[in-house]
Amino acid sequence: MAEAKNPADGSGPGPCARCGSVAHGTDACPSPGATPGRTLGFGSAVPPRPTVDPLIGAKVGSFHVVRMVGRGGMGTVYLAEHPVIGSRVAIKFLHESMGSDAEVVARFYDEARAVNLIGHENIVGVYDLSLLPPDRYYYVMEYLEGETLASRAKRGRVPTGVALEVLLQLCEALAAAHEQGVVHRDLKPENVFLVARRGRTHFVKLVDFGIAKLRSGAGTARTQAGVLVGTPEYMAPEQCDDGPIDARTDVYALGVMAFELFTGQLPFTARSTSQLLLAHLGKAPPRPSQLAPMDPDLERAILTALEKDAARRFPDMSAFADALRLIHARVLAGAAPGPVAAAPPAAALVAPSTPSTPAAPAPAQPADELEIRATVQVGSERAASYPVVELTRGGLFLRAETALPPVFSRVRVTLTHPALRAPLAIAAEVVRRVTPSEAAAVRMYPGFALQAMELSPEARAALAQLADLLRPAAPAEATLPAELDARLDALEARAGADPYALLGVPPDAEFSAIRHAAGALREELELCRTRPQAPAHAGRATGLLARVDAAVAAVGSAAPRLAHDARAGNWRGVRRSLKAGVPAALVEARREALLAAEPARRTEAARQLARARVAHKLGNAGAAAAAFEAALAADPLDPAAHEAFDAFRRG
Repeated sequence: MAEAKNPADGSGPGPCARCGSVAHGTDACPSPGATPGRTLGFGSAVPPRPTVDPLIGAKVGSFHVVRMVGRGGMGTVYLAEHPVIGSRVAIKFLHESMGSDAEVVARFYDEARAVNLIGHENIVGVYDLSLLPPDRYYYVMEYLEGETLASRAKRGRVPTGVALEVLLQLCEALAAAHEQGVVHRDLKPENVFLVARRGRTHFVKLVDFGIAKLRSGAGTARTQAGVLVGTPEYMAPEQCDDGPIDARTDVYALGVMAFELFTGQLPFTARSTSQLLLAHLGKAPPRPSQLAPMDPDLERAILTALEKDAARRFPDMSAFADALRLIHARVLAGAAPGPVAAAPPAAALVAPSTPSTPAAPAPAQPADELEIRATVQVGSERAASYPVVELTRGGLFLRAETALPPVFSRVRVTLTHPALRAPLAIAAEVVRRVTPSEAAAVRMYPGFALQAMELSPEARAALAQLADLLRPAAPAEATLPAELDARLDALEARAGADPYALLGVPPDAEFSAIRHAAGALREELELCRTRPQAPAHAGRATGLLARVDAAVAAVGSAAPRLAHDARAGNWRGVRRSLKAGVPAALVEARREALLAAEPARRTEAARQLARARVAHKLGNAGAAAAAFEAALAADPLDPAAHEAFDAFRRG
């Protein structure tokens, strides 16, 4: 290639005629498929490397592109704003040169689909997916303001407590992903974003599911044999050797990240990628305690996650989280109590609720400058204004003493807040009512819950923005020692019942609801432990934190929950575990052990199934349903009984 002059100063190599880069000078261009003067999707050919990005200022859906914020292997990310309501989003465009490759486009869409399937608060949200003609594929996602974990680590050693909190949040996010059949496969500090939220500066947002494996449908990944997928420093042995990929692949990568966070070094380094892959395959990692002071249990957890044989690692993220959580509790117990930044004076210690209901800790009305108001109109009735006491991306709870709209009624809602340039109007449906008497019984506000309907991408983004602003404080009276004593008494009484009672969730709760409830309860207890209102409060809160951890260990993941619910006769909970994908062999083994320990269960189940069939033949549906449920309570792990009951209900 003839040497060209740099147009900026008239000397040196100019930009490549194929890709526009000056990095390779006069060498052959390494970019496959690059062509001079490629069209950028707006109908006319332009120079290969324009001085002005043609996407800046472009209108994409309802948003205007403001500036580029990052560039990766598959796409470029831009900041965009809504011109009316001012909400900010990130838009990821697939690289233009890849738009004609159907396989790459499918992988790009898989990333958006994977994130949408999971829907976890610690995973970046995706709002829309579309195409800017003729071939600029993009999706709209949550805009994050903060820094990556990699950037934070470069500024100095991350405190042990903060590092553990980050790892625990990642465990929660990845456990949710794995429940939906999604394996990330590219975990690394650069893909972990830390944002300011809930009074913390290290709230985790996991990003970049671009090479995630989706285990739905045919169950195959979009990876060709022999193609390196992942970042070599964090790749599990099975990734290095084209082996089977599952949740334990992410466990290994998170183990590498934990090793790096606590020692300041990677477990393996090498001069070439091939040497690095061989190290992951056959070289034992150094003991972390040789590189930095280390809690023995923490070292054991890291080395377990880094086992070469996947069968010897933690079986899932919940097990890894359980090990880290015990260490985190010990770290907190050893820390001197002190003020918590941006925290309310005390926590309202009652059970959290499911997403469609208000947070159970009787939230106080937000301060005037942060108050979010909702104007609700039911049909042709006169609109009324209510304070919003809980808000998520998909719904909200409004405080109201009287005139509660009926459940399932459709309403029009207009939200107002200084952060919005204009009121936000959405359609919603009433999904729950809490009367004043019901509210008094469960220590929460009276009012009604709304589920948003048919949200546009900009409305969803605006709701997410408002949700971050609504941080309710605890009621002033909750700071009284006697009040906290009563609430701790109630929690300790519930802890003596079963895990579901302690967490405040129904026995058939989804796994995401269990995690949400446990997380909220931990936050409340941590606040009580670090800011006690009486000498005994810290010790009681510490004990309850251990009970919460035990409850999560019992019912927070599929395999242990299966065993717990089977013993309790909770067939509805068993169905949750079966839906989460517990292997049939494990179900059968658990069933045989249960029936061997309690043989009367088999007899009772057979008797109730016979009664159910007779009642069904006689047309007595109520009696048949009751008998089916009694049979399942006796033998919750009988797949034939579950199938028969499902067939009965369909009929």
